[in-house]
Amino acid sequence: MSRFSRLAAVTVAMTFVLVIVGVIVRSTGSGLGCPEWPTCHGSWIPPFDDIHAIIEWSHRTTAMVVGLLALAVAITAVVSYRRRPEILWPSLAALVLVVFQALLGKVTVESELSGEIVTAHLATAMALFALLIYLLVRVAYPKALPRAGGWSGFTWLALITAIGTYILLLLGAHVRATGATFVFADWPLMDGSIFPALTDAAAPQALHRWAGVLVGLLVVVTAIAALAGQRRHRSAVWLALLAAVLFPIQGVIGATQIWFRLDPWTQIAHLGLACAIWGLLVGLVLVSHYRGRLESEPLLKPIPRPARQEAVGVERVP
Repeated sequence: MSRFSRLAAVTVAMTFVLVIVGVIVRSTGSGLGCPEWPTCHGSWIPPFDDIHAIIEWSHRTTAMVVGLLALAVAITAVVSYRRRPEILWPSLAALVLVVFQALLGKVTVESELSGEIVTAHLATAMALFALLIYLLVRVAYPKALPRAGGWSGFTWLALITAIGTYILLLLGAHVRATGATFVFADWPLMDGSIFPALTDAAAPQALHRWAGVLVGLLVVVTAIAALAGQRRHRSAVWLALLAAVLFPIQGVIGATQIWFRLDPWTQIAHLGLACAIWGLLVGLVLVSHYRGRLESEPLLKPIPRPARQEAVGVERVP
């Protein structure tokens, strides 16, 4: 593994940690633990007798670490991969996303946790997570790859499933933003029905649950397709199977948010598993795409045999 690969892997891991710390902030009601940004109660160090300030400050500190790692990724790309635009430009884009994410964090505090801004904050974090996974996967493959072979039917299926998962994540954030978590007291039914009346209050929760069923079916179909047609690609099979195993667990954890009245552990587990599934599916799309391109033309081409020529006017000697 190259230095860039190791750096990208650490940045992916720390971005996942950042998401977890972010949901801890939200679930414990610590979003305004530091009432201003970037300082906390007028200081760079939070007051040690205020647990909410410490939790919010830990989130900002983790974000700073991710920012420094993204800067290191960008610098390494400029130094070592400046002639590989498929590595260079996404590395710079990741740094831009980190800066934009920090600005959204500032606006989140200033808007006193506006639901729309919180959802945008999560959407940007998931986009950054996916972009860093792209860098980790892409650098593992040669610079020159055939253009053909990357978009097989399985790759398209994995892409559709990944997009569905991203939309499901945002719908879940929208449920919290609109305060629709407890609009239905039962699960998996909604007021005893699969298709409840879609009032303004009920629609976000109903859409989230319907989308969860649809995306869950896509995840299962993707796993079955991986077992049926991708067995020579063990990494693709394992990524698809792990996503299929985690998805129903994540769905049940979503139900516990209702049963346990949004206890912090339920929120942390729910979003943590959702982020993990999103990352697995992004990796699956990329591995399937680049493996397909790599295998679209043989590594060893047959050497053409020279045409047989015979000298004119020369008689063969037995």
